Amino acid sequence: MGFTRRGVMGLVGGAALTVVAGGSVRAFLYEKLRWGEDFFPGTPPDIVLEPEAWTTSNEAITFAVLGDNGTGGRNQMDVARQMARTYQQTPYGLVLLAGDITYYGSLESRWEEVFVEPYTPLIDAGVEWELAIGNHEISENKSDQAVEEIQAQVRRFGKPGTYYTATHGPMDVFVLDTSIPLATGEGGPEQIAWLEEVLAASTARWKVALMHEPPYSSGAHASHLAVREAVEPLFIEYGVDVAFSGHDHHYERTTPQSGVVWIVSGAGAKLTRVDGSEFTAHAESTLQFMLARIDGDVMDLKAITTDGSVIDQVILEARSAS
Repeated sequence: MGFTRRGVMGLVGGAALTVVAGGSVRAFLYEKLRWGEDFFPGTPPDIVLEPEAWTTSNEAITFAVLGDNGTGGRNQMDVARQMARTYQQTPYGLVLLAGDITYYGSLESRWEEVFVEPYTPLIDAGVEWELAIGNHEISENKSDQAVEEIQAQVRRFGKPGTYYTATHGPMDVFVLDTSIPLATGEGGPEQIAWLEEVLAASTARWKVALMHEPPYSSGAHASHLAVREAVEPLFIEYGVDVAFSGHDHHYERTTPQSGVVWIVSGAGAKLTRVDGSEFTAHAESTLQFMLARIDGDVMDLKAITTDGSVIDQVILEARSAS
């Protein structure tokens, strides 16, 4: 299947590690906290970027994808720093956030730590952000606190709601709220009816979906089959090209599933193990974000880790072109 994974994740998995000595205990705890929880403090990037250095047109756009990034720790800072360095080489004016943008507290209490400090270079450059609501901050429970947290995220990012569409150059982005059945217990059927309506109405050359829970994943949470059952038939029927998600803390790209490529990009701060499945084209447990360039009917997708290495790259052709 061609997938790989970094050896460190055998340690991060935890359950398979037998601790036999004090040194081993310390080593295990360090690895677990360093990679699995990201409690260690990091230094925010101090890079100054040229504002609005990107070019977007009806034919072309460059954008980034990031998920599960909201720790405020060393790992998040390392990914954010490489995102700024990548901007220096290949400017982009848009980031798609796949959820869980804050851990260990509410977004309002941690806004500076988990968003402003890591991404000041991109914020100051004028980069735009699209946001899919995650599950971690709402604890998958119906509660007033969950509703307040969702409202705070929507307000902070200036979005019209928890699911919406946005047009950027040659692509329409369909942002879904996979927390609705989990957080409020209602709203799912209305969202799916809305999704079919906006997909059917879209005439964009590229159709891109963004959500938190992954319909296809070989990671710790596995594939979210209920979400897959709800959205996949519509994605296939109406020509969605690629669907980005997070939730599992790894990188994984599927082979085209009835024309749709599904990508988990959830290693913006934490890592968990991934071994791959029959649908996997490439999977790794390594800190990463994605850079995508659309030029006409071609999308060049790259997964980039903290040292700037490209761990996976694929060239896609728009389904609308076939």
